[in-house]
Amino acid sequence: MALFNGVRYVLSSSIRAEWREELSDLLELQGATSAPPHTHLIALTGSHTQCEHHGYLHVVSEMWVQRSVVLGRRQLEQYYSPDPTMIFSGVVACATDVTLPWDLEVLSAGITSLGGQWRTALTRDVTHLFALHAESDKYQTAMHFASRTHMAVLTPHWFDDSIQAGCRVPEIPYLWPNSEVMAQVDGSQ
Repeated sequence: MALFNGVRYVLSSSIRAEWREELSDLLELQGATSAPPHTHLIALTGSHTQCEHHGYLHVVSEMWVQRSVVLGRRQLEQYYSPDPTMIFSGVVACATDVTLPWDLEVLSAGITSLGGQWRTALTRDVTHLFALHAESDKYQTAMHFASRTHMAVLTPHWFDDSIQAGCRVPEIPYLWPNSEVMAQVDGSQ
């Protein structure tokens, strides 16, 4: 059975023309159709809210398509909202070596309340692993499979800075193994 069988999509004008064509090809290759009646509105992250669209139309970000294809199974629409207030929509997070229990609680509550998902175990669907050190088994496993799963291994500072900014900040300074943020933290001690 095709991955997007039964999906009748419309692409939002918020998506660039080139990317719209790629998404359309990918969706149709996996069994979706653009014929009405539409079941899904696919929009650029940060561009739409569910309440703008009434009825049974699933409003999802383009990340819903990408993650579904990468994982080989359709992801739940509710976790891929393009609503700009859901800054962690599309994020499936996990942590390693975060030693204080309340730090884990803050991370998991913040991720889930702002549109993401939390896992206690490092599973195949994790998109973001928070790590303070490079020594843990979860870290080693994540780094080994990162190219296949498209997982970002980051310092928890990315979460904090994203919360403060009210949007996802670029991940590059927070990425392991050469985290600029951890170099700054280590240098200041």
